[in-house]
Amino acid sequence: MSVLAHLHPQEQPPRQTRECLGLLLKVLNEHDPGVLEDLNRMGHLASDTARALGLEDLEVERVELAARLHDVGKLAVPDSILSKPGALDEQEWEVMRMHPEIGARIVASAPSLAHTAELIRSHHERHDGTGYPDGLSGEEIPLSAAVIAVCAAFVAMMRHRPYSDAITVEEALAELRRCAGTQFHPVVVETFCRTFVA
Repeated sequence: MSVLAHLHPQEQPPRQTRECLGLLLKVLNEHDPGVLEDLNRMGHLASDTARALGLEDLEVERVELAARLHDVGKLAVPDSILSKPGALDEQEWEVMRMHPEIGARIVASAPSLAHTAELIRSHHERHDGTGYPDGLSGEEIPLSAAVIAVCAAFVAMMRHRPYSDAITVEEALAELRRCAGTQFHPVVVETFCRTFVA
């Protein structure tokens, strides 16, 4: 269940937040039918992992919101790139690598979602510093963005894509552990795996 659903009515996000979130999720689902299920799963996994890491309730809420909106910038990426069955060429990768920055700008334009912009911008940073858009590494990457990175990778591995087949839960967890310390924050990976199988 969503962390937002656990909140007392007086602690619920403002109506504007819920309305903006609902609108953007609707647009994302129209753009990529069926993605809403993945984004809701992302929110649950991210909030569970953030809570297991001991983050404060307000930060857990921010992680959940950002997780559900992390790929909103892909609305600006042509379908010919998003749905390409083969490998992207360098020019196509340049366009794809812009989506975290675009997504951050989109949510920053809505005052009720602006606090998620940093996490959306940073969700493709890598622990070893080879990610994008800013080449952050290690503790430079917001911990909450590192949570989103792990959850997004897990959900993506479980979904059939034009360029890859879905894999099993066990294979996905093994891949996260294999990439801990390079692509992903190792503590986040271990916490995610422990929380997922609990």
